[in-house]
Amino acid sequence: MPKIKLTLSESGIEKAIKELKEYRDKVEKADEKLVHNLTEQGVSLAQQNAAYMNIYDSGELVNGIDSRYEGKKGFVVSNAKHSAFCEFGTGVVGKNDPHPEPIPGWQYDVNEHGEAGWWYYNDAGEKRWTKGMPSRPYMYDTARMIRNMVEEAAKEVLK
Repeated sequence: MPKIKLTLSESGIEKAIKELKEYRDKVEKADEKLVHNLTEQGVSLAQQNAAYMNIYDSGELVNGIDSRYEGKKGFVVSNAKHSAFCEFGTGVVGKNDPHPEPIPGWQYDVNEHGEAGWWYYNDAGEKRWTKGMPSRPYMYDTARMIRNMVEEAAKEVLK
């Protein structure tokens, strides 16, 4: 916030009020820029986090992370069909290494395969076996990182 000098006179008070109104207008206009900046940084961070966590991916997960805006709100979204499975984990492996804050109703080992695991076909038609996968909370970590950036980003936008 800028320093506003006030002299105890009618003109001094009027000048200070004018400066406060100008700053208020600047703050009101800054919210959109702040949301946009943080959202776009969030997209980049989420892509980096997903890549860093060694999630086996053909590129669909990392390339499917994008921004979306609704009014004055910005969202970092993942459009890949398997993004929730990567984020929260699956099977007995995910149950043993769960997400820090799973969404209500998320279930691990839904079909109770347990240690026996299950067979499936990948996109290339190859038969694969798995007991599931651990949670790789790339979006959760991104959200935490963005929260830690808000104050500094706001200061930058309001310069």
